[in-house]
Amino acid sequence: MSNWVDQKRHHVVTAILPRRTSNEVTDFLLDKPARFMFELGARGTVVKDRWYQFLLPIISPEQEIIQFLLPHDEVDIIMEQIVALGQLRLAGAGAVFTYECSSFTATADFPVWQNGEHTEAGLSMIKFKRNLVGIAATVQSSISETVARSAIKAGAHGPTIHYCEGRGVRDRLGILRFTQNPDKEIIRVIVDDMDADAVFDAMATAGRLTEPGRGIIYTMPINRGMIKLPGVTQSSRYAASIHQIIHAIDDLKGCADWRATSNLIDSSKSSGGALSFLGIGPSRSRKYLYDLQRITCTTKRKNIDILVNAALEAGAPGATSILGRFMESECKTTGAGVRINRELGTMQFILGRDQMYRVIDALKAATDEHKLETVAIYTAPVGKVLTYLG
Repeated sequence: MSNWVDQKRHHVVTAILPRRTSNEVTDFLLDKPARFMFELGARGTVVKDRWYQFLLPIISPEQEIIQFLLPHDEVDIIMEQIVALGQLRLAGAGAVFTYECSSFTATADFPVWQNGEHTEAGLSMIKFKRNLVGIAATVQSSISETVARSAIKAGAHGPTIHYCEGRGVRDRLGILRFTQNPDKEIIRVIVDDMDADAVFDAMATAGRLTEPGRGIIYTMPINRGMIKLPGVTQSSRYAASIHQIIHAIDDLKGCADWRATSNLIDSSKSSGGALSFLGIGPSRSRKYLYDLQRITCTTKRKNIDILVNAALEAGAPGATSILGRFMESECKTTGAGVRINRELGTMQFILGRDQMYRVIDALKAATDEHKLETVAIYTAPVGKVLTYLG
């Protein structure tokens, strides 16, 4: 039977970096403070600022997503190191942000970062932005570009896209399951809270996520972060992009309230749009779900099927599986000094609180029954969810 250890006040820190700078950041963190990190490949989304931009293919710069769990007291200093090494003060350099786990438990062999183990407490010299909201949409790969464009048009920075595999919903569609591809993509954006509803609805409309088998979209609160992801390329005759100008005014004003346009827009003309008569535009008939939780379970790749099946049998409506590299500071290296990394998988489930406890118990029971190693389970609140409800 596995020896489960509950951890207190842990955060998930996520950095999104261009591939050209990600190696420097990961090497420094693994050589100095980090016990481990989870890394996966992704691509950005950049459109050209032209009137005919939607006739042109998007630019997809290569990115790396670096993610790790660490104690509350370590968050700011590690985020500062990422900002410095990744040069995140510059426009288009990437992003770093964090959110707090509601709960975090792991098997005894999971390499948990101990409080104060590798870093020294210090006074934060960087002003991270607060009042941020993360939006994640899981959609079919064929429409991910359309959904990403809609997010930029609604005011978001360039979305980050990476591959995943969907399980559960496809198996409940009867004969339609043969037309559903389990290979999907996750589109992630981080926006100011005042922009969240507009970006959320734009992405949901573009992805037609209220239709069966189309996917799911949800929001999560972000504690703080620095978001400098590229979204639009402009002519070189301008000294700054529109995103840089907006960010600068936000800093001068101390908030984003100056961008509110509710009194300037005729809502009767803007609520439906040209597609509303088809039933795919913003609509009051949409049924949103609130006050849910996201369970994230990280383990070895070979354990994924066992744990996903256990969660589905316990009542989880679906699962999203993501594969990546598990990088450890004490891992073996080759003669050339290259680290030998393990491949791990992450499973995510969006559930109500009652279901959450049943699924966590099922994941623990399956881990104990099959004597699985290196398993971590952590949860975080989800603000708003939209998907097909039947």
